[in-house]
Amino acid sequence: MVLVLGGRKILHSRGREVIIGTGEAVLIPDRLDFDVLNEPGGNGPYRALALGFAPELIGAAVAGETAALTQIRPLRDLPPGLADACDRAAEAIAAGDSLPDRVAAGRVHEVLLWLASLGHRFEAPAPSDLIDRLRKIIMADPARDWRAGDLASRVGASEPTLRRRLAAAGTSFTEILADIRMTAALYLLQSTDRPVTAIALDVGYDSASRFAARFKARFDFAPSEIRGHRRDIDRNGTKFKRPGAAGSPAG
Repeated sequence: MVLVLGGRKILHSRGREVIIGTGEAVLIPDRLDFDVLNEPGGNGPYRALALGFAPELIGAAVAGETAALTQIRPLRDLPPGLADACDRAAEAIAAGDSLPDRVAAGRVHEVLLWLASLGHRFEAPAPSDLIDRLRKIIMADPARDWRAGDLASRVGASEPTLRRRLAAAGTSFTEILADIRMTAALYLLQSTDRPVTAIALDVGYDSASRFAARFKARFDFAPSEIRGHRRDIDRNGTKFKRPGAAGSPAG
């Protein structure tokens, strides 16, 4: 779920364009491919609060006859209570170890309950498949010099079998590795003050220039632009909130 606080978000998916303005939100189901453009508003930079939901929280919130999300869904008129719940969830995540995990999870779960009351729910996660297993292994150590053969042995397959199964799923070892590294880098740029050169090493790139080129190719903007955006937010007095909630970060 992404709540736009300033500017607007434009998403393209399956031949459909969805524009989310300030004060509106959008729900994005897992494993949906889409393109996104974030535009600043007339009074300042683009700002948004993004929440990702852990599988166990989604499972606990599934109830009733409401069909699960299969495509991007805009939320135009948010009840004040839902917006407040999003703020509390983000503050709980930002609190880190100072707040018990169960309390933080409860505040994130409140957002899901609000969405369910409005007739929106995410799909309960299916059992982990091959790609999920590979992603979890790589995510535990994105800086490692991963090889397809290493991962194949970890999931009990030969390297040729692994490559065939990934090709049948429309992806490859290289694509999965690059996606995880770039996603991890984006999160670190947004949520920490570590230098770009250090983040490059954190996600497996010895060359900062090569990392910057790959990052720009992936997101269409340079790593340094993320930090500039954060400074703009700070000058406007808005506290930056970490994406994600006991789950993977959202954009």
